[in-house]
Amino acid sequence: MLLLPMALALTLQVPPPQQAPPAPAPAARPAPKTYNETADATAAIDAAVKAAALDEIRVLINWGANDSERSTKFAALRRERELGPFFADEYKLVFVNVGHGDRNLDVAKTYGAAIVPDSLPALTILDHAGKVLAQGSSRDLQSDADPAAFDPKKVSAFLTQYKAPAPDANAPFAAAIDQAKREGKSVFVWFSAPW
Repeated sequence: MLLLPMALALTLQVPPPQQAPPAPAPAARPAPKTYNETADATAAIDAAVKAAALDEIRVLINWGANDSERSTKFAALRRERELGPFFADEYKLVFVNVGHGDRNLDVAKTYGAAIVPDSLPALTILDHAGKVLAQGSSRDLQSDADPAAFDPKKVSAFLTQYKAPAPDANAPFAAAIDQAKREGKSVFVWFSAPW
């Protein structure tokens, strides 16, 4: 019976174990910037034109800046249900950083884009050969209710007006039939859609 109080006394005298301080929270990674501030704009546009040529679609150059609210709002339209298919299927999208009207202006001039810092983003549509088809201003596409937002119907109308026509499948199909006849082979036809 004497041992129990002594064991209890020894337990009370032992200091509690030291706990390690909590690990610092990992630093939040900054959100990726839409407009790459160090990218070669000419190379990015050329790559988009080459990719568009393969798919026979258009190129949409978005001249903007990371600190322009409307520029980032326009970039966010890619995730909207109504407009997303344009950016996924009809246009190769290129974001070109123009800063505060002090970057890539020589490239913009090449494509005839008017860069006005307080009305970014400016938009240029190219065909799949790199020829300029249209210029657009974010002011023309803004919502009447909220000038800082875009009107999805106006954006849709602009992109619909300049999207590439569907490629003609008749000529390649006829050529494949002719070649198959000459070579005594069959033709395999694959139907697909972007949705």
